[in-house]
Amino acid sequence: MIYLLSSVLAIISCISFPITIMNGYLFDLRLVALTIGGLYGGIPVAILLTLVTVAFRFMIGGSGAFATVIVVTILLIILSGFTAYFSESSLKRKVLIGSCLSVLALIIALVNSTIIFGASFSNLFILIHIVLTLSISSLIIYLYEVFQDNLVISKRIIKAEKMEVVSHLASSVSHEVRNPLTVVRGFLQLMQQQDIPLDQREKFLAISISEIDRANDIIRNYLTFAKPSPENNEEINVKEEVEAIIEIITPLANMNGVEIVKQIDHFMIYGEKQMFQQCLINITKNCIEAMPEKGKLVIKTKSEENGLVLVISDNGKGMTEEQLSRLGEPYFTTKGREGTGLGMLTVIKIIELLNGKLNVTSKVNEGTNFYIHLPISESPKTL
Repeated sequence: MIYLLSSVLAIISCISFPITIMNGYLFDLRLVALTIGGLYGGIPVAILLTLVTVAFRFMIGGSGAFATVIVVTILLIILSGFTAYFSESSLKRKVLIGSCLSVLALIIALVNSTIIFGASFSNLFILIHIVLTLSISSLIIYLYEVFQDNLVISKRIIKAEKMEVVSHLASSVSHEVRNPLTVVRGFLQLMQQQDIPLDQREKFLAISISEIDRANDIIRNYLTFAKPSPENNEEINVKEEVEAIIEIITPLANMNGVEIVKQIDHFMIYGEKQMFQQCLINITKNCIEAMPEKGKLVIKTKSEENGLVLVISDNGKGMTEEQLSRLGEPYFTTKGREGTGLGMLTVIKIIELLNGKLNVTSKVNEGTNFYIHLPISESPKTL
């Protein structure tokens, strides 16, 4: 339908604005539009275009209308033998076939006009008309084929991007599940010690079960993670969640000799609790791992206009400006083989879902500061 309508429009436009050679006899580039439309659209389109050309030419009137019937009929017969071969040809062959058929149709029209209707044309006019027909036919076919190739390439790129997203999701699931499993492993190692009281063991077991449930939630919900509006939105008590996360990461901090300093006020935000926990664990875990030989992890909140700032800081090895600029890129990590580069990508996405924003500052050998700006759902009150 597109081939048909665009070719009909081109044919009507060419016939409407012709070059008048003699009384009632017109020359234009309608044969170019008919040839290209027929080659791309196939025999049915070529037949319809032939009928449109003849009908509209008779509406214009003049002796040249009968010449049009002869020329387009011969062209239709020629096109019917080339459409199948044309569709399977390469770009160069398509340009060659289309331009040659257009010139052939022009020559037939000139010969037909000279022999049957007694028209006479100067050599300059014939040369100009052949050059125009040849160049315009070649240019149209070339541009169309390039455009089609670009569409195909774009579709392939989109498909490749989709496959890359699937790969990122699979890697991210693996990365995120490792966090709760690491916590569970740490508590199980602590429980191997004989001198741990029973109530402490029960507490460790409860936390381990909670982390296993969290891993299960990550696996179940991760494919719907990228939805614009998470399904389980609720009011989140920032102070409670931060303290819960501190309890979870304390064993890892103790193993690295990291001191945790907190200054948390009571704020309520709106979002999905599991995602907020996931965000905090990713950041705090990265901070602790940046201080392998002792250090201080500071977590505090500050009030700002219409929101809060959650600040998570470490005094670890820090990052260079180049590393900082690439923070959040898939598979970019400062941890070598131990990292996947997907933790911060997940953090940034979660903060976006919470309608917040993340700012990060860092200096080599001085540490890194994460500033999480979040909107609040009620006025803050220090507890």
